[in-house]
Amino acid sequence: MGGSTASLGNMAVRPSPLAALCALCLLFTGAGPWGTAGAQPLSQVAVEPVQVCPASEADQAPPDYDSPECGRVHIYDLDPQGRHIWARLRLPIAAERLNGTGPYGLIIMGKMSSEVYINGTRIGANGEPGDDRAGERPGRIDASLFVPHTLVHPGDNFVDIRMSSHHGWLRLVSPIHAVQFGRYQDPTRFIITSYWPSLITFGVFLVGLVFFGVTAWRNEEREASILLAAASLFAGCELLVESARGLVAYPYPFHDIRLVMITACAAGFSLCLLAYLFLRMTPLSQLSRLVRLALVAMIMTVVVALGPGFDGKTAGVFLSATAAGLVWSGLWAIQRKPGALTLLALFTLTGLTILQFGSHFLDIGYFYAAAGALGFLIFQQAQSLVAERRQRRVEAGRALQLQAALAQARQKSAPAQIQLVSAGRVDYVSTDRIVQLKAAGDYVELHFEDGATTLYTGTLGGLESELPPAFLRVHRSHIVNTLFVSALEREASGTGRLVLANGTEVPVSRRIMPAVRSALAGKTADAAP
Repeated sequence: MGGSTASLGNMAVRPSPLAALCALCLLFTGAGPWGTAGAQPLSQVAVEPVQVCPASEADQAPPDYDSPECGRVHIYDLDPQGRHIWARLRLPIAAERLNGTGPYGLIIMGKMSSEVYINGTRIGANGEPGDDRAGERPGRIDASLFVPHTLVHPGDNFVDIRMSSHHGWLRLVSPIHAVQFGRYQDPTRFIITSYWPSLITFGVFLVGLVFFGVTAWRNEEREASILLAAASLFAGCELLVESARGLVAYPYPFHDIRLVMITACAAGFSLCLLAYLFLRMTPLSQLSRLVRLALVAMIMTVVVALGPGFDGKTAGVFLSATAAGLVWSGLWAIQRKPGALTLLALFTLTGLTILQFGSHFLDIGYFYAAAGALGFLIFQQAQSLVAERRQRRVEAGRALQLQAALAQARQKSAPAQIQLVSAGRVDYVSTDRIVQLKAAGDYVELHFEDGATTLYTGTLGGLESELPPAFLRVHRSHIVNTLFVSALEREASGTGRLVLANGTEVPVSRRIMPAVRSALAGKTADAAP
């Protein structure tokens, strides 16, 4: 992900059995680092100390490496950043690698410009190395140079590379990623095969961006929708930037921008998901949530500053977010909040997976995990919107009922009687005496004009159909007699409350507030002389 490959960047690491099993699965599916399922195998340069000498723009051939100015460095320490040097690498080629037809090629991967010789013969250049920034023409991050059949032979071959890297602004731990010999091919063609399993998830990120963006624009669950739309955008951008190396062989200075964008998108995605969890799981104010996110962002900044490489920096960003999620989900589990134990298990599994698989998780597993999380949230949000629209239709019907009830109330329709049962006794009550009906468990509490209160057996739903049109259910627990409505007050949240003649306040749903306001305004106009 950060640019190192199995050939130079990771061969010194002894994988655990679980990581080795994962690597075998990736190799089998063609998703391993820079691997292709069924492709012609590549010969790597030998992982050993290499000879290094100073270089000059006037050089016409590889130098004499016995010069006192020359030395030997381990291949992992070979670094052309801010330098102009020659390096000699040993390339062992098995006889079977030279069988068959087709041209040969040498693939150079790294943050540098280079001029390449094989066994003393120049085969080409990638850019133009130079003594300084002005004298260098940047090469591509990955280049393939044609190698004539007559230049190579079974056994040890020697590759001399004049290299420089003056145009980058980041200093990478592993600026040279691979030097490989095999059949001539465009390096992007086999690099993309390590990313295509991840590219499948791009559709989910695009759907998430559109879906949550539209719901935010329509002001439905706006803050949550904005956060999830931003998370989808960050994940999609990270996937495109990550896979850019397999889409185009860009000039090596862009590699620094690519690495920074990958880490920044990882941080953005992680912070958006944490912000969403804070919004859903806590009653904290927006300021309190921002303070907690700022704390996590500060920890991420320290991790990025101290990380050993961009794979490590990006993994550190995810581990910081995972650690924060573990802490808060643990606290929520202690508080017995619904879903907290599931979150705790997911954060624990994610942290262990990152630690176990490292860059393999970042290249593939992370995108599948992100797509799975966003896909689940899209499904959950869609269900919520369906339920919300169904409730909206119900409340719209109630709004129309309220308007009709108030219109009838203004006509001063004759009072009716309803039958009420309590402890085996049946009462017949005139509805013009009732101010409000309120749910009270298995009973209904009636509030009368004279201030009296009585409990009767039954439910609001059962009585609602028996009441005259002047009565309206404005809340799941309240039915009011609109004849006794004296005022309507609106809350900052958009909900409202009806003030009744006896001083009782009854909540009103936000969505029927306009209809209530309009109906009450008409009632006031009719009452005016």
